[in-house]
Amino acid sequence: MRIQNPINAGVFGDWQWAIRASTRCLLAGAAVAAFFAMVPSAGFALTVVSVTSDVPVFDTSAGGSTDPAVTADGNTSSDMGSFVEWANDGAAGFLIATFTYQFDAAYDIDAFELWNDRGQIDTGISDFELVFRDSGSVLGSFTDSAVQPITTSATPQGAIFTFATVPAVEFVDLRVLGSYGVVTNQFREVRFHVVPEPTTGLLLVLGLVGMGMEGRRHR
Repeated sequence: MRIQNPINAGVFGDWQWAIRASTRCLLAGAAVAAFFAMVPSAGFALTVVSVTSDVPVFDTSAGGSTDPAVTADGNTSSDMGSFVEWANDGAAGFLIATFTYQFDAAYDIDAFELWNDRGQIDTGISDFELVFRDSGSVLGSFTDSAVQPITTSATPQGAIFTFATVPAVEFVDLRVLGSYGVVTNQFREVRFHVVPEPTTGLLLVLGLVGMGMEGRRHR
């Protein structure tokens, strides 16, 4: 008759539990790292399905586009056709213009990024207002001023403006209220920051808590 050594069985059980716990910790750690690595890049990754504008005529003499959608296509370079430009009223005043961005779903928005300069220091948006809307009503607004470009080089990152979270936004009206240019105004790209959903992070935390509870039960 074979008699099992209870001490060896206990040690073997401890090793099994340690291996399982270590594997789960490694997987959870990888998931947490992936989650936090994903949030910054995914924060601006919402889909714009339509861009319209009330600009009567776009100026193409310096390489600007006639399609307002180029301001939300992800191209932050100073390439031809990657920006829009339109005439102001010269010394008589600035021509207010509105660009409307429609999203593919409702998003909670808490920041706005603007690429103002295209290598020109004598033009660009100064004062602006963001009007947040769903399909039937205005949800809120945000007003600020962009800084005048001080270099003739294209900026690698836009100016980021943060504000209190506006939930369930489907449309954003960018109302350009002022310009650093006298003859024309232009900008090349905008983005809207989405508040990360807590669901994934919450599940990861719950998983780690569950692992801790299992460890206590084993002891």
